[in-house]
Amino acid sequence: MKVLLADPDRDFLVSFKNLMELSGDDIVTAFDGTQVIVQTAEHSFDLVILGRNIPRIPYRELLKMMNENNTPVILLLESKINSDILLDDVLANAHISFPFFPSELTDLMHEVLDKTKTENKIRFEDMEINGKNFLLCGKLRITNEEINTADALIKGSEINAKRSEPYINSLNNKFQKLGLKARIRYVMKEGYRMVSEYE
Repeated sequence: MKVLLADPDRDFLVSFKNLMELSGDDIVTAFDGTQVIVQTAEHSFDLVILGRNIPRIPYRELLKMMNENNTPVILLLESKINSDILLDDVLANAHISFPFFPSELTDLMHEVLDKTKTENKIRFEDMEINGKNFLLCGKLRITNEEINTADALIKGSEINAKRSEPYINSLNNKFQKLGLKARIRYVMKEGYRMVSEYE
């Protein structure tokens, strides 16, 4: 797997590059937005890992470019994720917040790439999520975490409500924006469940 790892923290770049290359991945690094542009022009990457605080070119501009090229992106966050990030039109495929273990990042990398390689559609009522291209009803971008949350709720699996709250809120917002019947609601004695708006 060829990966671009972009973040202004050069110590982080060196240490994670060395660790990730132990598993056989080909890691190219960049410490600012200009380098990201140069590297993506010179190489074809399977995945980009991008620090949100990347200098010189705003991360949203870089994300937009990756979205247009259908290059999967994991966005590195300094704090926990919030609904505002998930509701942005320019969206990463997945997010991970500092601090994290190297294994957490590598597991997420493989999870995202596995989704892009399989035709996995999740359906409920008039809602369809295509995991392969990270789209909700073919119209709105959706994240790895939102896909996992929706899939678990449809299957009736237990979820960590506190950790999943931003994804639940953003999913409900996107369902409403598209005029879908699907909603996520708290059901007494059962927890959060995917339901029809009219139930």
